[in-house]
Amino acid sequence: MKGIGIKEYGGVGVLEEISLSRPLPQPDDVLIEVKADGVNPVDWEIREGRLRKPFLMHSIRVIQKLENGLLCT
Repeated sequence: MKGIGIKEYGGVGVLEEISLSRPLPQPDDVLIEVKADGVNPVDWEIREGRLRKPFLMHSIRVIQKLENGLLCT
């Protein structure tokens, strides 16, 4: 899987493409595929170091795999 990561505060130059291993759900876990994602202006301010607090990611999610008959909607 591919992702975008940052290791330091800064402009768009600090964004880097990273490779991630596909997570393997445990018996009580649900694996969710992200179809689309978004970034808001507040996320840019956090990346640039103007707001130093955790940011929320907004995604469109699809359930990929269910374990132990768990049904999620």
